[in-house]
Amino acid sequence: MLVADNRILIIAAAEHIGPLAQADGLGKVRGLHLETLDRDAPVSDMLLKSAALVFIEVDPANAASMHRVSDIRARMPGLPLVAAINGASVSLVRTLVKEGISDVVSLPFDIHEILQVALDTAARQEAATGQSSRLAPMVSVARSIGGCGATSIATQLAAYLATQDASGRGAVIADLDLQYGSVADFLGVTARGTLADLLHAEGRLDEELIASVLGRANGGLSVISAPETIMPLESVDSDQLLKVIRMLRQDFGYVVLDFPPDWTNWALSAALASDVILLVVELSVASLRQAKRRIELFRSIGVESDAIQIVVNRVEKRLFRTIDLNDVSETLGHRTLGSVALDAPLVSTAQNQGALVSDIRAKSRFCKDIEKIGDMLRTGRLAKGN
Repeated sequence: MLVADNRILIIAAAEHIGPLAQADGLGKVRGLHLETLDRDAPVSDMLLKSAALVFIEVDPANAASMHRVSDIRARMPGLPLVAAINGASVSLVRTLVKEGISDVVSLPFDIHEILQVALDTAARQEAATGQSSRLAPMVSVARSIGGCGATSIATQLAAYLATQDASGRGAVIADLDLQYGSVADFLGVTARGTLADLLHAEGRLDEELIASVLGRANGGLSVISAPETIMPLESVDSDQLLKVIRMLRQDFGYVVLDFPPDWTNWALSAALASDVILLVVELSVASLRQAKRRIELFRSIGVESDAIQIVVNRVEKRLFRTIDLNDVSETLGHRTLGSVALDAPLVSTAQNQGALVSDIRAKSRFCKDIEKIGDMLRTGRLAKGN
């Protein structure tokens, strides 16, 4: 626990440190260090570097005192800060929260309040650490152009990842194509609800609501369907979508997002949160031209180069010769992860039946290529993200 094993630093003027040093129950807070400093005196890195939690006196009428809070936050962005104030107003608390203060205590110090805030801070840190460690790997499947087979690859890949999840939580695929989404149709899933229900939930968003909209496909794959009616792209709130995605990553072993053809701010935010952006291309001039533009877009928003993975779909394997994927890599200026064989009749048959290709012919070239790509992702970028 933070209160037992790490140093808690209290910085305040002598008039507050003196009485606190004599307070009954001071020994209940192990690792406590009291530092006497004027309320506007700068705080050195040496003093802060070994602290796990800092209580610092703040005088709202003193600009230098307020500034040192933002200065500490800039130097130590991950260090929890608690402001000690004499008579804090609501507006002041809001100001301090914007400056990065995580909590507020009153002056003069009360040892029981210090102990409670330290325990609360430790609990929040442990919860945040636990949540981040449980976040499932996430793949965003994007298309170079419409009709390149990205949804076919997304659904089959999600189904394969569901079978490979050792945690038993399976996988979920969320259809983010708000206007033309067909994930549920391809998988033969009847939606109990749609993504729109989650995007409009606001404060009602919880695990129970998510469970109520999930569709179920074979093999441990869950589905969040696209809205039943066309939904304007600009109506999506990025923060709400990211909340939905985070909850999915807490509940499932793998998360796959099937993206719309058009890129918006919320779509880019979701892609940026992914471990892998799987960009599906075809061997056509139009597809490769648009793929190159998308790669440039991803890089411009800070997506790591290794997070962008190129898959060439509908590759024909001809006698005495297979397509050289190096040609695609050179054209795009980016390494290609792999290819998926052209197996149009089989894929079309499966989708028309609302079934997975693997349910009809598990040993097909299409399925083997998907499994190979899935394995490369699981042992590569997704293993790092997990």
